[in-house]
Amino acid sequence: MNAVALAGVVASLLALSLLAASLLRARRESARFAVLDRIATASDRADDLGETLGAICDVLVPQIADLCMIDVISEDGKLERAATAVSQRGGKEARDFLSRRLPSTPRRMLADGEEASLEPRFIERMGEGDLRELAHDEEDLASLRGLGVRSAVTAALRARGRMIGTVTLGTAWSRRRYRRHDARFARVLSGRVALALDNAGLFSDLERAQRERAEIAATLQRGLLPPPLPEIPGWAAAAMYRPAGAENEVGGDFYDAFPIAGGWMLVIGDVTGRGAHAASVTAQARYTLRTAAWLSGDPLVALATLNSALLARSDTALCSVVALALSSDTREPVRLAVAGHLPPLLVDGDSVSEVAEAGPVLGAFGDARWNLERAALSPGQQLVAVTDGVTEAGGPSERFGESRLRAELAGCASPAISVRKLEGALDVFAEGPLEDDAAALALTPAA
Repeated sequence: MNAVALAGVVASLLALSLLAASLLRARRESARFAVLDRIATASDRADDLGETLGAICDVLVPQIADLCMIDVISEDGKLERAATAVSQRGGKEARDFLSRRLPSTPRRMLADGEEASLEPRFIERMGEGDLRELAHDEEDLASLRGLGVRSAVTAALRARGRMIGTVTLGTAWSRRRYRRHDARFARVLSGRVALALDNAGLFSDLERAQRERAEIAATLQRGLLPPPLPEIPGWAAAAMYRPAGAENEVGGDFYDAFPIAGGWMLVIGDVTGRGAHAASVTAQARYTLRTAAWLSGDPLVALATLNSALLARSDTALCSVVALALSSDTREPVRLAVAGHLPPLLVDGDSVSEVAEAGPVLGAFGDARWNLERAALSPGQQLVAVTDGVTEAGGPSERFGESRLRAELAGCASPAISVRKLEGALDVFAEGPLEDDAAALALTPAA
């Protein structure tokens, strides 16, 4: 091949190389614009601050990052973790660690008005020195090492001239590594994230209003915590209530005990939903059942009255209930009615069996009917009722389930033992906070 031909080949290869690089940059930029557009769309669709931040993290993981954290500055000036996302390969352990970890943000980013604060912190190749700089202590350092982060970028979130937080992106399990152009994009990205949040007003009036509503809801919910069971002459009873996690102090599960003509009525129930709405329905359910039972002494009347009250609400409100009417004469059978709830279990030594059938859930049908059942109890026999937060409690690979529930109750000699054993079994099985509230109620004639 002569020199002219060789030069032509080299020129063609160079042209192809430049074209390929150009196409690669075009595809990369197109993908990044798509990410920015998805962030705007996710912000528009979100209803509150937490949902907005979570939606943004979900857009960035795994397309841009293997892990993403958004931190916001609270009213007292502290930087707090507000949202976290981790790719599936990272797993729950990594997500939990990053969710609860204190931010490690450069001080320069928190200095309002400094141009240097706008420059992202870019770590192209995460080394031991970088990890030590980021770590709060030796335990934190060990956990950071375990993540195996390869690259990381932290960019400031600024809106209307003030610092409102940071967004951190990292790569680990995908084996990707950030380059300088990724750090530049992080700055553009942070501007879009901050703009989306500021346009939504989520860091001003809306955030304050949400916090005030949350405080009102928490106060209302605390007032609805199930009270200790009173002394019931002739009967021994025990109860358990476990809320689902620390942030949701009280949800829709409840139990109650109150005197009626000729005896007592015990109820246990579950309201659909969470938060303030569930709390309001729970309050209505408890006090409607109390009033109707006090006036009638009849479980069926109590259920029918609550059903009518729920149907009269302007919103959808469903409630499942077990109502147990106890006579002051313990030789009389327990009268009970079940509405959309797990039927009570009769525990007789190693034998555990259902004693009733469930009728329709309350709040769904105007013409609903329920059966009045009777269960004669001898000393040593128990009735145990639980909400579905017990049977539906999640473990490492399965639900707690009714079979496990019966196995735990078999052989229990008293209501106190039944409740204590059930609560311990849930702790061991769930290995952490429950996904849903759980309640249990057990009773037996006093010996």
